[in-house]
Amino acid sequence: MDSETSSELTEGAPLYRQIRNVIASELAHGAWKPGEQLPTEPELSARFKVSEGTIRQALVALVKEGRLTRRSGKGTFVTRPRFDRSFARFFRFRGDTQQVDPDFRLAVIDIKVLTSVNPAVTATLNLGRGARVLAIHRTIMQDEIVVCHYVSYLSHAEFGTLTTEDMENSVLYDVLESKFRIHIVQATETLQARAASAEDAEILQIEPGEPVIAVERVAYTYQDRPAEFRRTIGRSDKFRYEIQLS
Repeated sequence: MDSETSSELTEGAPLYRQIRNVIASELAHGAWKPGEQLPTEPELSARFKVSEGTIRQALVALVKEGRLTRRSGKGTFVTRPRFDRSFARFFRFRGDTQQVDPDFRLAVIDIKVLTSVNPAVTATLNLGRGARVLAIHRTIMQDEIVVCHYVSYLSHAEFGTLTTEDMENSVLYDVLESKFRIHIVQATETLQARAASAEDAEILQIEPGEPVIAVERVAYTYQDRPAEFRRTIGRSDKFRYEIQLS
């Protein structure tokens, strides 16, 4: 066990819990990226100078928290965030459950550099006053009908080289990972109903003032650093929330 690791293990808490805390801290700082494999239990046992049983307890605790995934016969891996659990997945057409292979497509409306933006955006992204913001405006369509539209706000200083070609029918977080080595590891979302603006109405092909569903997301990379602020607006008649409670 190196001196830094040793200093983080103290008397009091159970040893497996202390090791869990060290590994959790290293995960938060990006020691292993989403999908990467952790060292084996024997390797971690040698590093921390504890039994493999204690290491296993620490890893199981992190698995229960959703931070790690254990694959039988393969090892322990960093969990990839499940963004398919987003509220946005509930924007679907009523009755489309009978459709075998619905055609979903992303389309770019525009990409702009904003010099004046709502202070809530810059504050959320931890940007200074007057900082330029990159705004990526896209739609999600099912069978060529717009279900919702959304704007992703990002730091222009960090992501200003993104182009329409980068974003056409691509997942933003995949692009950030491949082009900038930025990994999105968690996000928070809030949902509320509001009235459609004139822009919403034009894009969604509804009347101004009709109810829409608004979802706000803040996506974070390591060390709780915000990378994206997103606003999604969808047709309320195409929003169906269903969850099984047991």
